[in-house]
Amino acid sequence: MRLTILGAGPVGLASAALASARGHGVTLWSPRGGGTRGIRDAVLAEGQVSGRFPVLVAADLGRALADAEVVLLAVPGHAQGQVMRRIAAVVQGAPAILVAPATSLSPLLLDRLLVARGIRAPIGALATPPMTARRLGGDRVWVGALRRKLWLGAVPANATARLVPLVEALFGLPTEPLADALAAALADLMPLMHAAQALAPALGPAGQADPAALARLLAALTAERDALAAAFGHRLPDAERFMAEVGGLPQPEPERALAEAPHALSFLLALGRAARVAMPVAEATLTLLEVLGGRTLRGNAILAELDPRTLARQLQLGAAA
Repeated sequence: MRLTILGAGPVGLASAALASARGHGVTLWSPRGGGTRGIRDAVLAEGQVSGRFPVLVAADLGRALADAEVVLLAVPGHAQGQVMRRIAAVVQGAPAILVAPATSLSPLLLDRLLVARGIRAPIGALATPPMTARRLGGDRVWVGALRRKLWLGAVPANATARLVPLVEALFGLPTEPLADALAAALADLMPLMHAAQALAPALGPAGQADPAALARLLAALTAERDALAAAFGHRLPDAERFMAEVGGLPQPEPERALAEAPHALSFLLALGRAARVAMPVAEATLTLLEVLGGRTLRGNAILAELDPRTLARQLQLGAAA
């Protein structure tokens, strides 16, 4: 397949290497331009995927999307809204679009932007990217643990059956279908893990993380998430299973925690208010992250454009509306 990857950070480069290794044609585009600096015609990968893998680099978004059969948006959740507006303005036809991770129902926002132009494309919501990765500089990337399994919902919900085999063909990873894009957004525990890790040092002696305290905080956040999912009629992969499939707790990244965790927590709290599900631990966690960051971290630009009270209908209709 002809795959265009939007985002040239660690996940974008690692996904390019993995897809190229499987024989797909890959084009890379960087929203800021700097991500592809130093990449000419190949990505050099180390780790779980190793070798030199050919890619094309596009400086212009329109050219990057021109012949794509599949598009993968691989940028952090808090930055997706702005990139989606750029995508919706120039995309032609109806390529399959994958969003990894599908944070805060961003696929639903992209669907709205496309429908406004008369475009109805299937949009896949991946709960997590296909792997962990670290950029080594230039054209080099380290590919960490490949996920043992991926989870996928879609907008519209009935597009899942088409997109699951496509994802498996691209990355060679078993992919479990979820009910819809909301289930995919709620299934991702990585932001909650980052939030728990950011607070864990304050819970242990001498600034050292207390593993038991970290586990208790993550369990409490997960319990609130599960209650919220149940209010929307969803049953999600349990935390133990999710962590086993994604390779366990990620490495602590304080900066990432302060960027992504508040975005996800704001999303959960907004849904909680709409569904009348109390989420005191999520509320307290977000408040403590604001104290650590020294600034207000509330708000979610994507969710601000969606109505949590009518999500069920929006998700079912999706591009079919």
